Amino acid sequence: MRIRPEGLTWQEIDGELVILDLQNSTYLTTNAAGAILAKELTEERSLPELAARLVAEFGIDAATAERDAAAFVAQLEAKRLLADPPAAD
Repeated sequence: MRIRPEGLTWQEIDGELVILDLQNSTYLTTNAAGAILAKELTEERSLPELAARLVAEFGIDAATAERDAAAFVAQLEAKRLLADPPAAD
């Protein structure tokens, strides 16, 4: 999964991120952890990769990192900020 590259702009302010969806006129604000995950998602990443990044950055346990990463991805999905998966051949 990854954040869709088209129609989005974002601004980092004091370690937090504001993502503006120009196509759907919605926005999402993140905390520091969300900012890190959003940056990771500019390239294709899996949920375990995102969780591992949170563990490395914040020293939290893997179960908490997995829940936090899944919750963030769910927010991205709800706001339609993720790229469509590639079509299967």
